[in-house]
Amino acid sequence: MILSRRIRQLIIAVLVLGLPALVLRAHARAPDELNFVDRAVLRASAPIQHGLSWLFQSVAHVWSRYIYLVDLRQENQRLKTETAQLRADLGRARLEAARTTRLEQLLGLRTEVPSETLTARIIGIETSSMFRVIRVRLDRGEGEVKPGMPVLTPAGVVGRVSRVFGRYCDVLLTVDPKSSIDVVLPRTGGRGVLKGMAASNGYRARIDYLLRSDEVKEGDEVVTSGVGGVFPRGLPVGKVSQVGRRDFGLYQEAQVMPSVDFSRLEEVLVVLAPPPPPDPDTQGAQGTRHASDPNYGLGAPR
Repeated sequence: MILSRRIRQLIIAVLVLGLPALVLRAHARAPDELNFVDRAVLRASAPIQHGLSWLFQSVAHVWSRYIYLVDLRQENQRLKTETAQLRADLGRARLEAARTTRLEQLLGLRTEVPSETLTARIIGIETSSMFRVIRVRLDRGEGEVKPGMPVLTPAGVVGRVSRVFGRYCDVLLTVDPKSSIDVVLPRTGGRGVLKGMAASNGYRARIDYLLRSDEVKEGDEVVTSGVGGVFPRGLPVGKVSQVGRRDFGLYQEAQVMPSVDFSRLEEVLVVLAPPPPPDPDTQGAQGTRHASDPNYGLGAPR
């Protein structure tokens, strides 16, 4: 039993070592030197070689595809990271471009206003339950601004400084019911007092003391009159959005849509010095049109 086992092991060793040698010998010889044994070995080994070749090629293909997918996944992640970075850079560039445009417009307004001015930045807002801006806060305070000073943007009048404390100040908007500004309609010359209207979900104002005889229609531009020595003359305030004529009384009422979008305020201009007095030759005839209003033309909150 032990002898037969050793014989089997010897036979297996001879086959394991001898068959590859025979295959290599058969493949190494020239075709015209092949004998019967070589041809038999080649015929017997051909299917095995074909199978092994196919197996090796398949494994190599799977491995190369795996490596390719790993590289592709890494490249895809790198591209996603770069894309996110580029989008962030583009967003910052757009914000900077928008800020540059606003500052250029503010500088243009500064050259047009015939008074000393000071730029300020919005650092806080107070809103209603409907996210309507009620009041804004600036980064200018004591020693720089005073209550009553006009606050402007290139789009038009924002309001007036209402309170100064420390390094900050609050602005009373033109749509606040406490606000009162002397205005004129350039198309017809009609004059009145712009007052804010209480609203929780919108920005509205109205013109009081506007004579019934004055022709007013929707879309008419409304600007500051310059009367009262607070606001420079001709600053945009808004446009007439609705006209209400009464059957009695001296005046009609016109609602105004502000020209300033209070929800998008970033930088503003504060007028430090009062504008030059208006030309009496052009203002004298209109200065007493609404003398029945004791506060007309004062340009300050009541």
